Amino acid sequence: MKAVLYTMMVAAFLNPFASSSLTMSFPDMMREFGATTNDMAWVVESFLLCCTVAVIPAGKLADIYGKRKLFYIGSIVFTMISGLMCFVGSVEILTVYRALQGIALGVVYTTSMSILTLSVPVERRGYAFGMIGGMVYLGLSLGPALGGFLNYYYGWRSIFVFTTLLGVVANVMAFRSLHKEWVHTPDSSISTRSLLLYALGISAVMIGITEWVRFWWSSYIFVAGLVALGILGYVEWHSKDPLIPVKIFVSNLGFTMSSIAAMMNFSATFGVGFVLSLFLQMIMGFDSRMTGLILCIQTGIMVFLAPRMGALSDRYNPSLFARWGMVLIGVGLLSMSYGTFTESMTIIMVSLAIVGIGVSCFAPPNNNLIMSSVPKTYIGFASSTISTVRLLGQTLSMALIGVILAYTIEGRTALQMMEYNSTVALVVFGVICLVGAIPAGMRGSSKHTVN
Repeated sequence: MKAVLYTMMVAAFLNPFASSSLTMSFPDMMREFGATTNDMAWVVESFLLCCTVAVIPAGKLADIYGKRKLFYIGSIVFTMISGLMCFVGSVEILTVYRALQGIALGVVYTTSMSILTLSVPVERRGYAFGMIGGMVYLGLSLGPALGGFLNYYYGWRSIFVFTTLLGVVANVMAFRSLHKEWVHTPDSSISTRSLLLYALGISAVMIGITEWVRFWWSSYIFVAGLVALGILGYVEWHSKDPLIPVKIFVSNLGFTMSSIAAMMNFSATFGVGFVLSLFLQMIMGFDSRMTGLILCIQTGIMVFLAPRMGALSDRYNPSLFARWGMVLIGVGLLSMSYGTFTESMTIIMVSLAIVGIGVSCFAPPNNNLIMSSVPKTYIGFASSTISTVRLLGQTLSMALIGVILAYTIEGRTALQMMEYNSTVALVVFGVICLVGAIPAGMRGSSKHTVN
């Protein structure tokens, strides 16, 4: 069990680190390639979009052909693409490689959650998800810091050298620890129609959300995406071999509510670091190094507490942990908004600690609820769902920030609006979490527990 857990921990670190490590090197990339900010935005969006599109089909393919096999393919492709990115010569090729990287990591993350669920005894599953959660938060926090360090001393290509080495480590660990194959629906298949509807629908929704502020046509793209997903839902409801078993959302209340809570959590928490980073540097006058250290308050607590909260959820009702975790996050964000309003660093830092405790209480138990509420035949889909709601939540979080930061009041300076909008954003995020506490605590009745 330990060898599998350690392998999946490395895999869990890869996705958030790869997605966040390039941000500090964008100015250097823009100068080298003569690229615009819009070009660099697509470097980010291509990764998130392709990762989101890949996770649902990856879960289905893993059930058909084997989770270990798909994990190997994803991790090997990721390592190869990371190596090729060390030699990239244009922003267009970089965007294509990031898209391929996103697909590979979508496969890795989806299969790793399935493998972990099937490898760990039910009484230790909360602890295992806590360890995975800690690595995700570590990747998100170390990504910008380590990426900035590597870029400063060795150039931005060194970031891809580092991710290549991480990929090699993950592959070696996987070949040494994964000796069993898991195939649950070998006679199944993937409908081309369903796959196209899903890819077009989810892509349109994400692009519509991302570009909501910048382009007037984004709302039409968003609606078109919802229509495509609606048609997909109808098709899948009547399918004997669905890509997305939509009936599970109706029959399994615990699975549905936990998934909704997860998306609301990421919608509220993903953008906090971005908002607070702008506030601390532009309003409070801190440099980037000090800002990073302040933000580590939340991350450090999450890395330390997440495994412990996960272990406790193995002994007690995990839905209670998830509900009160969301409440703590909401309270922490609302108190943080008061801290930005009064420019009190004491309140801000205490609030960061509260949010860190809240996320630690919420994430591992909620993931455990999602993965343990379905039969083995739906394990691939359950793990895909965790990835999908996380990525959709991240996209929605940044879209909300874009809308809020674009708001202006006549007569106020840019800095005054930054302070005002930061406070508003934190209030909105806090309210989302308080509302999200409702589905987080609605476990419902599930007939299935993966043992």
